[in-house]
Amino acid sequence: MYVELDQLYNSSTIRNNFSQEKLFNDLLAVSKAEPLSITIKKDTLFSKKLDLDKQICFLVEGITCSYFRGTPSKISASPQFLNLELVLGMESMDIEAFTTCKVLIFSRLDIMEYLFSMQEGVLFLFQYEKEKKDFLIHRVKLLHQKGYVRLLQVMQEVGKECGEQVDNECILPKCFTIKRLAALASLSTHTVSLIHEKMIQEKQIRKEGGRIILLEMATD
Repeated sequence: MYVELDQLYNSSTIRNNFSQEKLFNDLLAVSKAEPLSITIKKDTLFSKKLDLDKQICFLVEGITCSYFRGTPSKISASPQFLNLELVLGMESMDIEAFTTCKVLIFSRLDIMEYLFSMQEGVLFLFQYEKEKKDFLIHRVKLLHQKGYVRLLQVMQEVGKECGEQVDNECILPKCFTIKRLAALASLSTHTVSLIHEKMIQEKQIRKEGGRIILLEMATD
């Protein structure tokens, strides 16, 4: 299906014509009622507060981590839908608030009805599914890398998603502790500590005020 999809509409065309931002704005325009706004406290699983089988979350602010079969996978910080895979009937993922998060709650059925009513919406869903699968394939490949390379890639991904760029340095949020980075990279906390010592010696990172700072990380 993906080959045919690229033949009809390439990925960039789909994103230009129908994006998460457009879906969000369209839903606000056509919805009969305002979406429910809630705050999820840091270190809380969304499943403790929401019915993730029926409700789709849009992240307004904060940092979250999605879990696939109990394993932390994707970090999200920019405004975006967090569990649109629910529309496609894909396996649901739990979400943890790494910081206090503000989210808007939409009905799964309302989003399904809207997306399936237009060709662009259906193509957007296929593209979304492809991106999800590509991400999981990337995570599997990452786990085959050696610990040093794996941890560095994880920290670079975190930096791009939610780090604070200062010149060529990138400051990771304090919520990314050694324990959390270890879980994301599937390493032990002891191994992460040892790798961090080596990274400091090799001037890949430095630590300041409880934060990890990636050195020589230029913006895209």
